[in-house]
Amino acid sequence: MKTRNFAVLLAAFALMTGCDDGVTEVCDDGNKAVITIYNNSLCTPDVSVGGDLVASDLGTFDEVSVEVDAGTYDVTINLSLFTTCTELEWTADVACGDSVMFTFE
Repeated sequence: MKTRNFAVLLAAFALMTGCDDGVTEVCDDGNKAVITIYNNSLCTPDVSVGGDLVASDLGTFDEVSVEVDAGTYDVTINLSLFTTCTELEWTADVACGDSVMFTFE
């Protein structure tokens, strides 16, 4: 029974460590990278950075900024079912202290 428990524990550990969260370096406070998304459209999208929702129904001509550690992040613009705008996805490669801006049009 003990070897079975060990095998289950080993499999759980492999699953947890096998996920890549995109972070390559943890930045000091005050030196985080900043990803800003500006909405230059009439649509009100939901904005996600690295899989985390950072803005819901981002208003027209509004922006949202998020501080992140160094790494690679997917920036996703999701829209409601009925809209004239097109959903977008970008990839941001940032280092500590970087500032990146994406414009949704």
